[in-house]
Amino acid sequence: MYVLAIDGGGTKTIATISTARGDIIALAETGKSNPTSMSLTQFTETITALINDLKRQRLHEFQSITKCHAGLSGVTENNNEDITHALLTSLLPKDCLLSLSNDGLNALYAGTFGQPGIVQIAGTGAITLSIDSSGRMERTAGWGYIFDDEGSGYDIGIRTLKAVFKAFDKRGPKTRLTAAVLDYFQLQAVPQIVEVVYGEGHPRDTIAPLSKIAIACAKRGDEQANAIIEQVCHVFYQSIDACYTKNPFADKRVNVVLAGGVFTELELFIEKLAAIDKNNRNHYDFMAAYSLPVAGAALAALKLPPDEAKLFINQYNTSIKTFLTN
Repeated sequence: MYVLAIDGGGTKTIATISTARGDIIALAETGKSNPTSMSLTQFTETITALINDLKRQRLHEFQSITKCHAGLSGVTENNNEDITHALLTSLLPKDCLLSLSNDGLNALYAGTFGQPGIVQIAGTGAITLSIDSSGRMERTAGWGYIFDDEGSGYDIGIRTLKAVFKAFDKRGPKTRLTAAVLDYFQLQAVPQIVEVVYGEGHPRDTIAPLSKIAIACAKRGDEQANAIIEQVCHVFYQSIDACYTKNPFADKRVNVVLAGGVFTELELFIEKLAAIDKNNRNHYDFMAAYSLPVAGAALAALKLPPDEAKLFINQYNTSIKTFLTN
């Protein structure tokens, strides 16, 4: 038996064909596959090219795929689920069992081995998802960078720039963030930042990487940078708690997977979130994913019991290294 797993977001999409044991036999990558931010033609071409790449690699095994899960950003919004289901059905073997979800489910299952829990995703954007033992999914946040996505790389970058400009104006305290941001943009003075931010590129793409600067300065003990990380951790906790309330769990301890580029310095966030939780519900266990989200998509298709899921992830991790390093 072969399983097809697809993980797609606003930046890139990865798909694998693997055995039920976790041995990967084909891997394909392409750009973004978010149907809410692409035309139907672009989305169709992207998914079709991805599937055709896998077919070229292993045609015989592709024709033997029996299960597929595609976790794609934006797939559950508007009419995108029906469109995606119809598209993939036309591309997959006739008897393949297909399931779809938001890409957050992939990240969650990559941390919980396919079991219930909550996932806090924070990259360029941010969203919180929970799934209970019945398979019901709830979400909070993630409504777009203009008025939401708090805790995202873009949001942290905005908070960083606010601290820099307030320090420059003497409306706020001095901070290491000033020198770090100027060095990052290779500028001499704070006012020059305005021209860079409002330059040719999209401001979101320019600002989001500044989150790494805030995190680095927080680790070095900068008071303003630490305040920013504290603020976004409270935002994360509020969203996690809202997801828990909307989708209550029977277990006393609930696993919360932290996924996305913002969490590269995971221990910093786990420490702060655990401290917040201690003063509140005190029943969340914060953790990283054990594998790439695409592995979680494979578990969503296979629906393995926990012990078998752990074995699958271990083999999947070993196998995918070969593909990613070649």
